[in-house]
Amino acid sequence: MEPIDSNGLVSRALFSNAFAPSPHRRVWSSALAFGVIASFAVAWGSTSRATATQSPSVSDAADFARNCEQGDAVGCNDLGVSYLHGEGVPADATRAFQSFERSCRDGSPDGCSNLGALYERGVGSDINLGQAARLYEQACTGGSALGCSNLGALYCRGLGVAQDDTEARRLFAMACEGGSAAGCNNLLRSAR
Repeated sequence: MEPIDSNGLVSRALFSNAFAPSPHRRVWSSALAFGVIASFAVAWGSTSRATATQSPSVSDAADFARNCEQGDAVGCNDLGVSYLHGEGVPADATRAFQSFERSCRDGSPDGCSNLGALYERGVGSDINLGQAARLYEQACTGGSALGCSNLGALYCRGLGVAQDDTEARRLFAMACEGGSAAGCNNLLRSAR
């Protein structure tokens, strides 16, 4: 299906996809990369704080930590977001980085995308755009729509990868089709 109609607009069905609930995500599953760290995710430049449908409490953070210790990759990702924002635990970029690293290693595409965002912005580590691109690729291949959008943003700007507008639009379309509002937004902006 062609994601952009003859007027350069994203089809209503694809855009609606971006707001459809996903049974595979919890409240925090991909909150990081959409907001605080990913100044590139929404139109490659507007910063915003990640938002969730509810604020996690201290008990949520404890649950995330327990689940992470039991090998739950999504729990590790959620714990990383909690540490990054200081929600239910003291803010700690190093612990956020470690939680996303474990989440990614244990198979969470959102954890890989969030870890890529930290590498891209130099939070909890030095800036490493090549590593960010590799992690976004891993996330995108694993099904993270936001990982595809973030990788597309790198291609659009030629950061960590060779600049390639065609590849950026392809990745934005995949992200939009996968349910990422940031991907749809980036797709719209890339069509202008």
